[in-house]
Amino acid sequence: MVTIPNLSQGAVLSSLKDALHTIESERVREREYMLDFFEGVNIDQYVKKFFGSESLNQVPIFTQNLTRRICKVRSMTYKRPPKMTVDKKYLDFIDISDLNSSRRQLEQLTFLLGTMAMRSRWSEREQKIKYDLIQNFEPLFLPGEKSPVGVIFAIENHGSSKLKKPWHAVWTEDRPGMPGQHYLVDQNGTKKSVNEGDRNPYGVIPLTFAHRYKPIRDWWSEGAHDIIRADLSVSVAATELSLAIRFGAIGIKYITSVDDASRIEIGVDKILYLPEGANFGVTAPSGSLTDIIDATRFLVEATLNNNHIRIKFADTRGNAPSAESLKIMEYENYDERTASTEDIWRPFEKQRFKIDKAIIEAKTNARIKEDYRVDFLEPDYPMSVDQEINYWNWKFDKGLATPRDWFDYMNSDSSEEDRKKWEEERQEQVQPQSNRLLQRLQDN
Repeated sequence: MVTIPNLSQGAVLSSLKDALHTIESERVREREYMLDFFEGVNIDQYVKKFFGSESLNQVPIFTQNLTRRICKVRSMTYKRPPKMTVDKKYLDFIDISDLNSSRRQLEQLTFLLGTMAMRSRWSEREQKIKYDLIQNFEPLFLPGEKSPVGVIFAIENHGSSKLKKPWHAVWTEDRPGMPGQHYLVDQNGTKKSVNEGDRNPYGVIPLTFAHRYKPIRDWWSEGAHDIIRADLSVSVAATELSLAIRFGAIGIKYITSVDDASRIEIGVDKILYLPEGANFGVTAPSGSLTDIIDATRFLVEATLNNNHIRIKFADTRGNAPSAESLKIMEYENYDERTASTEDIWRPFEKQRFKIDKAIIEAKTNARIKEDYRVDFLEPDYPMSVDQEINYWNWKFDKGLATPRDWFDYMNSDSSEEDRKKWEEERQEQVQPQSNRLLQRLQDN
């Protein structure tokens, strides 16, 4: 975090001068370390520290992407895109597919890192809002305030276009008597203007922040360090298991009381001759492979239980559990997810819409109504065909759903044009049946 005395450009640049030289802070390195486990990259270099180089020449390093799987299981709020009740003009100016995919990944990374940010960015080419996830940034605070008044983050470039001297975007929000600003600075504090007068055209910071839990002692929330440690421990244990299997299969051969190693030849087609008094032996791992596997399972189960997740290892016996029994087994996870929806993601959605609205109105002069409601949908549990038919028939009979609701449920990513086409085809199918019935009644 960076504290600035006031919102004047000189004060902001002066406060950022030292921060720009230490942008690779301990927090950034820690977050990159956690992202390595989420993406399953660079894990070998962390596992190698627990083994000698000779040991790892015997087997490949056996890594497990436990982190990503747990983050996905715990992040279910956006698994199904929520239903938004909002001004139709707003939907014309956002990329729904990009928003839904960004929401899902944001939830996973917020659980992993503790605090994340989503940037709402206007695309001149598409004339829509696109969404970027920002994992490394520094919030700016005025003395005594708990909410950021601004933010600075690096403009990321990848591959051959990656900048050797990256620029950082600075955004501050409007405050009474002090309009918000937007400009770029490099690591030397050199400023580059983006807009006339360095004015923030939106008046708000175009980033929406998400916290794993409401900040307590610090604005940043702690991430899933327990999962990272368990993931590393499981990878080390799995590699040790591979070594134990290999050494158990071939053993480590040794000979004692032989002064000339050149006389020793070993092979399946050779006879080993040992001089008098020499001994030949083969060692095997002292630990039980079953014990190693059970200990590894314990690490996984303990970590998952601490994160409100039940695990059932593969078992081919018995029938598959029903949807209702799955709900009961996952009740603790469901309860935690409900709390996260209300404490984190509903306020997040309201703030994101506020930012999107400001951007759209500034870029298009369109006026978007302030009414915005979001209905978070529960994740689906598998139902049999008969159960699903009965479920929808019951909703139709009680007036709780329409055929349009069924179509949206089955085709959540369909466009408005797809829905209209389906409605037309449905009417064409219903109309002939009505005409035939009417004709029969007239004939009689």
